[in-house]
Amino acid sequence: MVVAERRVSRLSAFGIAALCVALVVIPFVTSTTGLRQASQIIVSVLAVLGVNVATGYGGMISLGHGVFVGVGAFATGYYVSDLSLPWLVAILLGAATAGVSGALVGLPALRIKGIHLALVTLGLAIVFRPLSKRFPSITGGVSGRSIDARFDAPGWWPGDGRMASSVYRYLFCVLIVLVALWATWNVVNSRFGRSMRALRDNDTAAAVYGVDLVAARVTTFAISAGLAGLCGALQVVLVPFVSQDKFTAQESLVIYASAVVGGLGTIWGSVLGVLARTVVGKVGAVAAGFDGLGPVGEFFSLLDEPAFVFGFGLILLTFLFPRGLAGIRRKGGSSQ
Repeated sequence: MVVAERRVSRLSAFGIAALCVALVVIPFVTSTTGLRQASQIIVSVLAVLGVNVATGYGGMISLGHGVFVGVGAFATGYYVSDLSLPWLVAILLGAATAGVSGALVGLPALRIKGIHLALVTLGLAIVFRPLSKRFPSITGGVSGRSIDARFDAPGWWPGDGRMASSVYRYLFCVLIVLVALWATWNVVNSRFGRSMRALRDNDTAAAVYGVDLVAARVTTFAISAGLAGLCGALQVVLVPFVSQDKFTAQESLVIYASAVVGGLGTIWGSVLGVLARTVVGKVGAVAAGFDGLGPVGEFFSLLDEPAFVFGFGLILLTFLFPRGLAGIRRKGGSSQ
């Protein structure tokens, strides 16, 4: 058992070290466009982390977290553009707005659960786009809305021009994501986190032992939605434009699939899920550029399609690693 624990610790340390090196190197080897794309990948960890909190730790299946990403994005755009609030305040309020909406959506979880709750959240993801178009003053209507404010580097930041601002936005997003991961780790390992897992495993037994089912479920969903809303807020930081087309029902399913592929019930799994989705897409894009591969080339070209990646990756990894990628490192210890 000790050997297995050391193996897990070393693997985790190696993964974290490799990730840190990659985060440091990226600004030196890419353009402003590449840096923005890398930043978008990094902030997407927050949406997957939100699903992980709701489903992996809270036991509430949510297929509509793209809605909370959209709420956070639209709210942040409104706060910073229409109300002229400082960026940091607007980002925090955008995440809080998504958290409040998540608490309201979490109320049905008091009476329904399992597949029925999943259908409710999926239905919410389906109606979000047409519904948001009915509030053009906030969402911009059919065409979306541009954000007048720009999140540029301050005067004291070294360098000037687009690259300096891109690096500043990149480092800001990395810092926020790291803080969110750290804060979530503390929450799930706190007394409240134990209540979340108790609800997931057996809500009747949890109630017997004094867990407030109403408060725990609503709070869990609010935290989960707030993380997704923070993802949307940072998307506005990176691209000052918000459109309903970014928040389709398929996007919500892809977010959920990333959490499953990475490993539900683990903080590290949220990062692995996003990495897996990104790497598979990049491999597909590269393989699609080769000629003469015949049917194999056609198959690899499909890997550049998000819908195909979602379905194929979920099927493959469900058979190979039922616990997700994060479960691989625990496999050696499970037999002890």
